[in-house]
Amino acid sequence: MEPTFAEFRKGMADRVRRARGDLSQAQLAELTRYTQQMISRYENGRVPKAFWFLAGLSEAGIDVDWLLTGRRRRRAGSTRLARPSE
Repeated sequence: MEPTFAEFRKGMADRVRRARGDLSQAQLAELTRYTQQMISRYENGRVPKAFWFLAGLSEAGIDVDWLLTGRRRRRAGSTRLARPSE
C-alpha cells in the first residue's frame, strides 16, 4: 500500500533530520542557501506537495537528481552530510 501524504511528510522529515547528521540547522541552511526556518519546517513535516510528486517520479525510476540539477544521480554512498572543514 502506498503511503499517504501525511506518512510521506513524516518520513521526509525524519530523513532530513538524519541526513543533516551532526550539522546544525543553520549550517545546513548555509550549505543549501536556504534559511534555518525552512530547514526547521522540513524537519517538522511541512514539506511542499511538489516533493510528493518528485518522490513518485523517483519510484517510477526517473532520476530526480537529473531532473533537478541536470546531473546524473550520485553513486551509492553516504546519505548523511559531513560537517564542513573549518
